[in-house]
Amino acid sequence: MRRLLQGAIFGAMALAAGSAHAQDWNAIVANAKKEGTVVVYSNLVGDPTLKAIVAQFTKIYGIKVDVLEGRATEIRERTRTEQAAGRFLGDVTFTTNGQGELIAREDKSYVPHQPTPNIKALKPQFKHDGLFAPVMNIAYGILINTNIVKPGDEPQSWADLANPKWKGKILSDDTRAIGGGYLMFFATLNSPALGRKFHEEFAKNDLVFNRAMRDNTRRVGRGEYPVYIPFIYTDIINLKGLPVKSIIPKEGSPYVTYGHVVNRNAPHPNAALVYIDYWMSEEAQLMWARTGMAITRDGLADKIPEEVRAIANAPLMGTTDINRQNEGLALAKEIYK
Repeated sequence: MRRLLQGAIFGAMALAAGSAHAQDWNAIVANAKKEGTVVVYSNLVGDPTLKAIVAQFTKIYGIKVDVLEGRATEIRERTRTEQAAGRFLGDVTFTTNGQGELIAREDKSYVPHQPTPNIKALKPQFKHDGLFAPVMNIAYGILINTNIVKPGDEPQSWADLANPKWKGKILSDDTRAIGGGYLMFFATLNSPALGRKFHEEFAKNDLVFNRAMRDNTRRVGRGEYPVYIPFIYTDIINLKGLPVKSIIPKEGSPYVTYGHVVNRNAPHPNAALVYIDYWMSEEAQLMWARTGMAITRDGLADKIPEEVRAIANAPLMGTTDINRQNEGLALAKEIYK
């Protein structure tokens, strides 16, 4: 109900903004080209697909894109400082839906924007709420060492991992701190098929927590542990040559959604809208899909290359809720002592 109310509020604000600044989309594009630049802050650091999409956007529209990458806390502080000082540099921020909602509410650094053409093509579960324009999802599953875990013993679900045979054999990102482990915890906690009962049984298997996610996957590849959770499916490309396999759990994959918000007092408001819209286009969405990322645009499932189609189309289980974060962390610490 809270999310529906927030969506209605943001949607109403966006409609009000749209009626106050009603423009034909062609006029917005023309004005964006006159502005000539868009400044983007990104919480996703070092991703080659992001750079490729930026390059293609500039090629199509002739609009220069200046990208500043940084940790979520760094980007938040930079944007807050700009707003406080009245020196507005950033136009758009690429962040998660939770961060976008939180900062818009607490800092007032992000504002609703009018709908753009490609918003109409989004999947129903990713409809634009007036503030956050969703682009892609980072989905998580299970990683196993195939030298240790034989085909008949492979876990096919999150529930399978609660079997006592996995006691002391599961390496995991920490469920008690913000990150992939907590995302997995919260999504499975709120899954009708799993819930708290699953976690109370799962905790008996004495998970080994380590927050070095990239190193954890290689530890499984080296045979230190037979299983690692939660595993980002697209990281499999970094494990070529190692005896590992990713598994999509039958209950679904926890995920986090990345997308764009407009910074308050954006210096290039038209270029910001055109930039945001392009990332939801078929061309940009398929660039993400070819890496195995789960995309937010509908109708592209059959256009994704076969070698990554399974993970790009993996059923999504659920994500986190920024409004229940403290509650979730407290429960994770209670169960996983």
